[in-house]
Amino acid sequence: MRPELLNKTYRLKQELSQLAITLSDEITKEEVFSKWNSYEPSPVFRTTAAEDGSLNKKHYLGFYLYSVAGYAINFHQEQEYSEEVVGEIGLSVIKKTELIDQYLRMLMFLCELKALLKLALKEKPEFLLIDGTLSSRFITIFPKTDWFSGEEFEGKIANVAGEFIKELKENLFDEDIAAFSIKNKVIARLVEVLGNKGNRTDVVEATLAKLAYFEYLLLLHKLFYGLDWKPVVIGIAKTSHSTELFNKSLPDIRILHQHITEEGYTKPVYLNLEETKWEFSEIFEMVEREIAFQLKEVSIKYFYSKYDEGRTISLIEVYENPEHTDITPEYIMDTLHYFAVSGYPFPLRKADNEVRITHKDMELIENLLGLQRELHGREGLT
Repeated sequence: MRPELLNKTYRLKQELSQLAITLSDEITKEEVFSKWNSYEPSPVFRTTAAEDGSLNKKHYLGFYLYSVAGYAINFHQEQEYSEEVVGEIGLSVIKKTELIDQYLRMLMFLCELKALLKLALKEKPEFLLIDGTLSSRFITIFPKTDWFSGEEFEGKIANVAGEFIKELKENLFDEDIAAFSIKNKVIARLVEVLGNKGNRTDVVEATLAKLAYFEYLLLLHKLFYGLDWKPVVIGIAKTSHSTELFNKSLPDIRILHQHITEEGYTKPVYLNLEETKWEFSEIFEMVEREIAFQLKEVSIKYFYSKYDEGRTISLIEVYENPEHTDITPEYIMDTLHYFAVSGYPFPLRKADNEVRITHKDMELIENLLGLQRELHGREGLT
């Protein structure tokens, strides 16, 4: 690092000390405790499945090599568990490279959700734990054709993708990513509609990306409406930028960390999803009107909780299932307390360790594919 830049850390040190003073001035301890309900949880074992996902990528001139994976683990007895893994290794010729992480994040969400559902359908656990917030699943962006191609196709690609939604529904759990497994059928239809352009890599990927998004929506609908034993579905996040609870400049979770040392929770409130829920593609809403409507009607409550002796305070989002009117923060905390290790549920911690795709993993994939000498575009700097 250049010394000119390092010198700026000394200036920043002064600002950090000022930040702590600002926090004390902004809110009193009494105000924080007025929103906190003390509760010492009792450990209760309930059959619990948890999921996590991972993604990684390498950029070459003209394309990306990527790997996405989802992992789920189900504790069906106190010391016994089963697992499920879903994943994909592929190439992307995405044109708008600033959106590659959005695209891969959608594929990762698809993989982790499918792993969880495949396992849950076999084991029927009482609890389903989502890594991160449930609301984050509603802000996944629909991959548009211009992400992959600079040419205008007047909606024809989206129409072709819409033709295969029924086939996705029929084969939803037969493949890791069902959309990618019907690539040859999709290409054949694209050629019928677009002629030789239907064979182009960018056109094919643009179509498959839309199909994968539709598949993701079908999985999400299955999570909320398609599980006949009605498990409790919650999302657990260690970070949050929300300021709705205290209406201060610092996030609510940061303020709680500053003052709260005992187990407990804040009052559950409804999450305003109207601003965060996606706008479906016209094709999906036309083909699957009922599914689109029901997904827009999903209701979620959230609260902050400390359910273990560790430091961690979590943001917990709960799917408000109309058939579960008895699910309280105490009920959830008892379950999480049973699995807690250093303030975080062990199933989620294990899922994170098992699914992680490292840079070494990507180098191994690169070597196996013979891409070591492929141009990256930064050769002149090395």
